[in-house]
Amino acid sequence: MRPIQRFLRKFFTDRRGNFAMIFALAAIPLVIAAGAAVDISRAYIVENRLKAALDAAALAVGGATGKTQAQLEEIAQAYFDANYPGEKLGVPGAVSVLQNGNTVTLAATAELPTSLMGIVGINTLDIGASSQVTRQGRKLELALVLDVTGSMASGGRMTALKDASEMLLDILETSGAVPGDIKVSIVPFDTEVNVGKSNKNASWLKWSYEALTTVWWWQTISTVNVSKNSWKGCVVDRDQNYDVQNTIPTSSDSTKYPGASGNCNIPEILALTDDWDDLRDKIDELDPNGNTNTTIGLAWGWNMLTQSHPLSLATAPADDLDKVIVFLTDGDNTENRWTYSGNSIDARTEAVCTNIKATGIKIYTIRTINGNATLLRNCATKPEMYFDVTQTSQLTEVFTSIAMALSNLRISQ
Repeated sequence: MRPIQRFLRKFFTDRRGNFAMIFALAAIPLVIAAGAAVDISRAYIVENRLKAALDAAALAVGGATGKTQAQLEEIAQAYFDANYPGEKLGVPGAVSVLQNGNTVTLAATAELPTSLMGIVGINTLDIGASSQVTRQGRKLELALVLDVTGSMASGGRMTALKDASEMLLDILETSGAVPGDIKVSIVPFDTEVNVGKSNKNASWLKWSYEALTTVWWWQTISTVNVSKNSWKGCVVDRDQNYDVQNTIPTSSDSTKYPGASGNCNIPEILALTDDWDDLRDKIDELDPNGNTNTTIGLAWGWNMLTQSHPLSLATAPADDLDKVIVFLTDGDNTENRWTYSGNSIDARTEAVCTNIKATGIKIYTIRTINGNATLLRNCATKPEMYFDVTQTSQLTEVFTSIAMALSNLRISQ
């Protein structure tokens, strides 16, 4: 016994090499802590990815009415898998679906192999996430006011716009509590809008008006006369100040819409509808051409949300009804009925934005690559309803964000 005691006393009083021994002993928990930090960081990534995939699945399930529990679980799993592909970090399990009245809750877990925590016997982490959606009882009338000018042909902008618009339609189609609760109008514009040749006998059109014309190199305001029998379907701005107002046309010529001379190369306006196939077909028709007049696009988006206006199928304002314009452009104003001055046209755009918002209609604005950022930011109802897109690849994310904000389905947890 004494030899052992002497050995221990000698060991603990010996100062040679003690620093290395102490450091080695202290390093063990430090290494474990560092490993735990790495694994916990990876776990947060998995949790966020789980949540995002569950949110997408929950929106799909929440919009699927009249389905059995098994069908809802199948829909949930399909959307979850599409948004959490196999190459992602973590191995997810099956998605559970729980319905309770207007609320649907989805949950899932994922198993994450650890990198360094295995040192202390923790080889995997189980990470859970959930998403809850609540179906709101609101209705929506939405006007998509879309720039189809020539610059939209650049850099894949038109292709990206079509893809993003169809994603928005997909989300909205599944989110109505009752068929017909959500309706969408599509208003393509350049310097004109197309109201359809079939309306050539409409009382709200006129065939003679003052406009900027060019004779040789000289530009002047002169009278334009249009033959309605050769008219192609487009209209230009109304007389000022009706161009920025929403006055229903009367027998007075100044309130009427002037039929445009020349060609009409943009698709016809599609009034509010819940025929989702017609809406997708209209998006497919979009083709870039012409110069930019954002005022006329916004004015006709406003018309589509106003009861009794030409072409409009809108209903009267109501407490449970949201009226919204989503407005996208990729350039500066360049031409309207009276001028090529961008500043002058900007002033008309600013006026129509102010007047629209005064009626309670909400406006989202999207600047794509180019355009007057200040004008568009001020046009939006709130700063967070303005989006500055610097790459076309961002359009789908922006439209998805807007669609989820407009959807009857709300991520509530």
